[in-house]
Amino acid sequence: METWKRTVYICAFCIFFMSLGVSQVSPILPLYFHEMGLSDTGSIAQWSGASMGITFLIVCLAAPFWGRLADRKGRKITLIRSSLGMAICSILLGFQTTPEGVFLVRTLQGLVSGFYPASVTLIASETPQNHTGWALGIIGSFSLAGSLAGPLVGGYLSDVVGIRNDFFIIGALMLISFGLTAMLVHENYVPKPLVEKQTFRNLKTHLPEFSSLVALSATSFLYAISVTAISPIMTVYIKGMLPSNTENIAFISGAVFSAMGIAQFFSSSPLGKLVDRIGPRKVLIYSMIYVGLLNIPQAYVDSVYVLGFIRFLQGFGLGGMLPALNTYLASKTPKEYTGQIFSYNQSCLSMGYFLGSFGGSIVAAQFGFTTLFWACSLTFIGAALWVALKLK
Repeated sequence: METWKRTVYICAFCIFFMSLGVSQVSPILPLYFHEMGLSDTGSIAQWSGASMGITFLIVCLAAPFWGRLADRKGRKITLIRSSLGMAICSILLGFQTTPEGVFLVRTLQGLVSGFYPASVTLIASETPQNHTGWALGIIGSFSLAGSLAGPLVGGYLSDVVGIRNDFFIIGALMLISFGLTAMLVHENYVPKPLVEKQTFRNLKTHLPEFSSLVALSATSFLYAISVTAISPIMTVYIKGMLPSNTENIAFISGAVFSAMGIAQFFSSSPLGKLVDRIGPRKVLIYSMIYVGLLNIPQAYVDSVYVLGFIRFLQGFGLGGMLPALNTYLASKTPKEYTGQIFSYNQSCLSMGYFLGSFGGSIVAAQFGFTTLFWACSLTFIGAALWVALKLK
C-alpha cells in the first residue's frame, strides 16, 4: 500500500475515536451536572450551553496559532499534540466535582482541540492532487461515523459504568489514537523558514489566490451557521408534531438526526470521488442548492416520518460539501501555507457553529420555526451563488 494511502486510513481510524469522544459529551453533560447537585433545569441548561459553547469559541481563537505552528514545525506534531491533549482533558473531566471545573476543562479542551482539521491539512498536503477529494471524503465519513456513534456509546457507557468512568474510557481510546498517530502517520512535508515570518496581513502578497481563499472561508462560515442553526431546536420541533403523551421523544429525535447523518456517511466517499472527477466547484454549488431547497419542505411537514425522510435525502447533499470545500482550499493553497489557511478556515467554521447554535434558537423563539427553515434555506442558496460568482 502506498504511504499516503496508509496515512489516510490511519488518520481516518484515529478520527473516528476522536470524533466519538467529542460527540458523546453533549447528551451526558446535563446528567453530569445533575449528579453534581444541580437540580434547577435552568441552571443545568445554562451550564451545559456554556460548557459546550466555550469549546467552539476557544477553537475559533486558537486555530490560527496552531496552523502557523504546523507550517513551521510540521503537521504531524499538531496531530500528536491534539490527540494527547484531548485524551488528558477527557480524563480530567472524570475527576471534576463542580460545574466550574467542567467549564474550565472544556475551555482547555478548546485550546488543544483540532485533530480533525489538522488531519485535513496533513492529508491535503500528502495526498496526490487527483486523489484529494477521495481522501478527504474518507476522513469526513469516519468523522461523521464517530459523531453518530458518540451519543449512543456515551449513553450506553454512562448507564453501564457511570459518567465518570465513561470519560476515562473515552480518554483511553484517545490515547490509542495518540499512539497510532505517533508511530504510523507519515509526513513528507519539510517546513520552509520563510513561513515563520508570515502573518495574516501579509499573506495576501504571497498567495495568488488570496481572494478566492477568503471567499471559501466565508462559505465555510455560512455553511456552519446553516447546519447548526436548526439542530438545537429540532427536538422541540419534533415534540410539537407528536401527541403529548408520547414516550421516548429523545430516541425519536435521535433517529431523525441519525437519518441525515447516515445518508451523509454513505455519500461522503462517492461524492469525494466525484470531486476528483469534475472538480470541487460544481459539487459545492449543486450540493448547497440541493440542501437549501430541502430545508423548505421541512418547515411545513406535520409527520415525524416525513421529516426524517426529507432529512435523510438532505444528508446526501451534505456529504459533498466539506470534501468539496477542503479540496477547493487545498487546490488553491501552496503547501507551505496549508496549515495557516486551513486553520483560518477552521476558525470560520467554529465561529459559524458557535453563532448558529445560539442564533437558530433566537430566530425560532422570535419568529417561529418556519422562518428559521427559510432563513437556513436562503443562506445555503446564497452561499452557492456566492461561490458561483466569486470562484472560477
